[in-house]
Amino acid sequence: MRVVIKVGGSVLSDGPGNSPWMREIQAFVAEGHHLVVVHGGGPAISESLRQTQTPVQFYQGQRITTPEVLGHVIRILRGEMNALLVHALNRQGITAIGLSGMDGAFMVARHLPPKELGYVGYISHVKTDLLERLWSLGYVPVIAPLAPNESHTEILNCNGDGVAEAVARHLGADLLVFYTDRGGLRTSPAPDASIVDHLSQDEISFWIEQGKATEGMIPKLQAAQRALQGGVKQVLIGAFYDDRDRTTHIV
Repeated sequence: MRVVIKVGGSVLSDGPGNSPWMREIQAFVAEGHHLVVVHGGGPAISESLRQTQTPVQFYQGQRITTPEVLGHVIRILRGEMNALLVHALNRQGITAIGLSGMDGAFMVARHLPPKELGYVGYISHVKTDLLERLWSLGYVPVIAPLAPNESHTEILNCNGDGVAEAVARHLGADLLVFYTDRGGLRTSPAPDASIVDHLSQDEISFWIEQGKATEGMIPKLQAAQRALQGGVKQVLIGAFYDDRDRTTHIV
């Protein structure tokens, strides 16, 4: 089975150890699945900006990636977060290798409109042959959400959920998992609301428009919808092995 798992920066900040997300990855590898891991790093980027007193600007609720901010993004995502995650996986006996879209230019991105967002992009192409070759050599690719633009003149900061969706879609993945420590979609924004067990891709727009899905859940649902429309067979928000009763299944 071809599996793409997205692990967010807020989850990774807890450290590896015997964490649930590490057990998820170990289980996929132990069962012999072809696995790709995509990671985020938003909280670490925010902390880096805070410590250096780097100005943070927003446009319509989204953080603008200026050239100065991009420097922090590259250092945190491709440097610290990617290296630490690869190191943690290798320590657990998983042969992981770190990548970003710049490595072999295996991912290419386009600017995400509007232009006021700055150096922000979405993945337009994935060279899956590199990932398949790494699988054949026994590696688990670990991808930082950065990619060059089509002319290779800029590096663009990409949303991790969108990168996971694009990789899964181009690979024709059997399964895309957005791993979260809080479980899947809830029936309301209230923290104690119950988890929605199953959701069809046709219902996603309704949940977003009605305000039932908020903040970080919105890009996950949008990415899930694009993935399924692009041929991915199944999308989970929550987990695959642990706490399946707290997971939302989208088909």
